[in-house]
Amino acid sequence: MGEIVMRRMSVLLTACLLLGPRATLGQNQVVHAPDGGTQETIASITVPPLAGAPFSATVNTEWTRSFEGGGTVVLRNHRLIARDRVGRVFQERRSFATDGDQRPLRLTQSEIADPQTHTIAICDGSARVCDIRIYRGNAIVSLPPAGPLPNGSGFLTRDDLGRRIVNGFEAIGTREVQTTEPTPTGVDRAVSVTKEFWYSPQLGINLITKRSDPRGGMQLFTVTDINLADPDVALFSLPKAAQIVDRRARPR
Repeated sequence: MGEIVMRRMSVLLTACLLLGPRATLGQNQVVHAPDGGTQETIASITVPPLAGAPFSATVNTEWTRSFEGGGTVVLRNHRLIARDRVGRVFQERRSFATDGDQRPLRLTQSEIADPQTHTIAICDGSARVCDIRIYRGNAIVSLPPAGPLPNGSGFLTRDDLGRRIVNGFEAIGTREVQTTEPTPTGVDRAVSVTKEFWYSPQLGINLITKRSDPRGGMQLFTVTDINLADPDVALFSLPKAAQIVDRRARPR
């Protein structure tokens, strides 16, 4: 009799262990894994792998965001960019801070693009892990023609703003306005995005970029502290202690 009771207790204990998480579901309401959250990034300027035009500089970003119902917030950051004589490109990525916040900006990522090996190394801010990926950057980039957008989705205009000196370099000004028409499954109203560029032919980059987008607010990017000397070679070396993960191979 005692053996039978012990067996019943053993079966009951096993059932409780197996059903424990389900049994407490109603109490703790554990119905999914933790949310990873949402991270927002913006692409500021493109640095092409142009050989024979070394430089280093600072990219400054000012992002004025508008919210539904009114109100705005100004976010800022700055980061280092560099290109050596053979066309390798180094870029930092840093966190944003609200206007007036004097705390140091957190380094979130660094990148080293090499046009000769067609690879780009993307290292996390702690320099512990670097992913190696295929790099497809081109030294010469062609712009889409002005006029109707593909599939009748809108229209692009482009105007010449002339030339001016920006931070000691001659720059060519251009204004673009892209109007996107409403679509049955996408945009529910017409949206006009205005962009202004001041481009340096010598460096092959935009020294000033202004964007006005009703969905993303006002974005201003300026390139300052430009140095035409060949940058420190250490910028283009992978961190010695980093774990290198090659992600160029495609799964079969």
